Amino acid sequence: MGLRKGQKELVEQYRGGYCAIPAIPGGGKTHCLSLWAAEMIANKLHKPGKILIVTYMNSAVNNFKQRISAELKNRGIISNKDYFVSTIHGLCLQIIKEKPDHVITNEEFTIIDEVSKINLIYSCIDEWKRHNENKFRLYIDESNLSANKLSDTYKKWQEKLCNIMLSAIGDFKCRGIAPKQAMELCQNLGEDSILSWASEIYEIYDRRLKIGGFLDFDDMLYNAKKILKEDELLLKKYQNKYSFVCEDEAQDSNLIQSEILEMIANGNLLRVGDSNQAICGSFSNSDFSLFKSFCENPKTTVYKITQSSRNTVDIINLANYFVKFVREKHPVPECRESLLPQFIEPVGEDDPRPNPKIDEYGIRVGIFKSWEDEARGVVIKAQEMARKYPDKTIAILVPTSWRMNVVLNFLEARHVPYELLDNTSGERNKTLKKLGRVIDFIAQPENGQKFFDMMNECFLADSYDDGVSEDEPDQERKTVNQKIILNEFLKKYPVEKILYPIGGEIERDDIPKDLINSSIWTDFTDKLEVVRELLEFPGTIVEKLILFISEKLRFEKEERAIAQKVAGDVRYLMSQDPHWKLADLALELLKTKNMFNFFAGIVWDLKGYEPKPGVVTVATYHKSKGLEWDVVFLTSITNADFPVNLDDKFIGEYWYLKEEYKNPQAIIKSDLKKVLGEKIDEDSILQSKIETISERARLLYVGITRAKEYLFLSSFEANREKRNEILPSKYILELRKYIEELSK
Repeated sequence: MGLRKGQKELVEQYRGGYCAIPAIPGGGKTHCLSLWAAEMIANKLHKPGKILIVTYMNSAVNNFKQRISAELKNRGIISNKDYFVSTIHGLCLQIIKEKPDHVITNEEFTIIDEVSKINLIYSCIDEWKRHNENKFRLYIDESNLSANKLSDTYKKWQEKLCNIMLSAIGDFKCRGIAPKQAMELCQNLGEDSILSWASEIYEIYDRRLKIGGFLDFDDMLYNAKKILKEDELLLKKYQNKYSFVCEDEAQDSNLIQSEILEMIANGNLLRVGDSNQAICGSFSNSDFSLFKSFCENPKTTVYKITQSSRNTVDIINLANYFVKFVREKHPVPECRESLLPQFIEPVGEDDPRPNPKIDEYGIRVGIFKSWEDEARGVVIKAQEMARKYPDKTIAILVPTSWRMNVVLNFLEARHVPYELLDNTSGERNKTLKKLGRVIDFIAQPENGQKFFDMMNECFLADSYDDGVSEDEPDQERKTVNQKIILNEFLKKYPVEKILYPIGGEIERDDIPKDLINSSIWTDFTDKLEVVRELLEFPGTIVEKLILFISEKLRFEKEERAIAQKVAGDVRYLMSQDPHWKLADLALELLKTKNMFNFFAGIVWDLKGYEPKPGVVTVATYHKSKGLEWDVVFLTSITNADFPVNLDDKFIGEYWYLKEEYKNPQAIIKSDLKKVLGEKIDEDSILQSKIETISERARLLYVGITRAKEYLFLSSFEANREKRNEILPSKYILELRKYIEELSK
């Protein structure tokens, strides 16, 4: 089977009880877990029930299914009845559908998408504010704000409160606390307690969810656990259904997920994870200590996977050096346990999948004078690497989404192909944008710019100018800037005369010579018949129009699924608001963040993401988890994005709030522990800083281990000795010393 240390023990020895698999990055945990499942099924060791594998991403679900199916097929077994792979939310939805009356009065409930969820919590805060304006303003440091900045600050504070409140509500649900119970727990906290505000907003939010027939993701876990606790027969059914329960990415589990899986597992629980890659705590209620505690439980058998063939030996050594530095020399002693002593080992020379080798030391460090200088330098180097190594995959990682725009602008200015890896990226939104462009044109068919935008998005995929050389004779050269020429023509020339010309043909004298001789003109005119069909379809039946567009644009299976979802949602929206017009739908579809993103993202996740050579991936460090590239650029390793000392800058502290309220999330966590009678930290702000420093150390570790062959680390400094000073993180300064010593 080609198994390594830890993998072999799992596949050949685990047959029941508690088992933990701490696995280093690139350790092949999906591979060995799939082999273990196939081995169990082939030998009927999973009987009488099935094997349940719970993972986080829909793409991981598909990956597990394909791997297990392929391995069983190799053994002559054609069956998918012996195992079930699901996200935790998919499993909980299955449980809720068994007893929907425990949740909502009927089975007609809907899972709310992220955009609608933000809009809903915003309106809930609005409702709360009408009766609590003084509380809302209590945290704001108005003495340091001019009158003309107050209004903008109020708006900014309300926007921040949306995520803060959703996180607090998630914490309540994770602990099984209903809205009424939350308000009772918080009633003695005082009006300056933001947790008390959260309990009141929780009640409004819960009421509105129920009125709309919605559940959010936290509801799914909360209600699934509630149903299993209240219905012993249903719990027994699931315990009999699944003989073994396996949790992937266990370091990102939370309390309620852990409890659900332990209830179902009934003693046979296998957890796989890497505590050094626990990076979700700052924006979710995940708790990386749960997997650590599970590994330390005397009842748990532990098989460690420590070998990886993902990275060069030099990158492995850097990752191990970073772990050692954090554990032995971190300037904040309380943060030295943020990375566990799990060191990566390269595979043996005889391994069928050896570590990559290159002819040079492939790690570099650069510190720039500003973020703009850093972004520009990184893009230039990425372009250079793409030209030098056209077969290699490349990624630029940034710590926060708001830093992306500068990188994207430089990529576009230098005409570097890129893919943005986020929830609203072009890849995820492509289908919605195509539908939006067609509907936008149909809504205003006389608009030449909208005509061009539709043609460009849906029909004219080529660049048309590739391969042009200045040395070619004029008569052999292609027309350059063909899309620009076509766009200028369509903006000025009546659309009606193009689609329905007198005599059946467009007047050639009206067409610019450069355009009529171009390859784009042929493609453009070839598609006009399809455009006429789209334009002539009855626009009054919008849902059918959407399906007709998907047919005419020859959507693939995934795109058709998105179109069908949009069609169904539009039918509902128009029944609720008869004044909703095609132009409104087009506007919504063309928004970067729209009400259809969530479903499109699910479809995109099911396909999975595969980096492509020649296309630079731009992503946050968080989004890079689980992925790998040949060449990786880690940017903005500053004291703000990767704090090391307690006096560094911290994301989550808001400058416009009073000093004692600058970190609302820390206050909420401390107050929640207080009302639940748990041990609380004397200084909640200090504890929050320690947790942030620890998680950011793990985030940098994740970034380092994404690179297979070449790794570039960079930072910048700005506003030295000013209030908003930004300096290189101590981490990059420490790593630079190590790298420079080795690259001499």
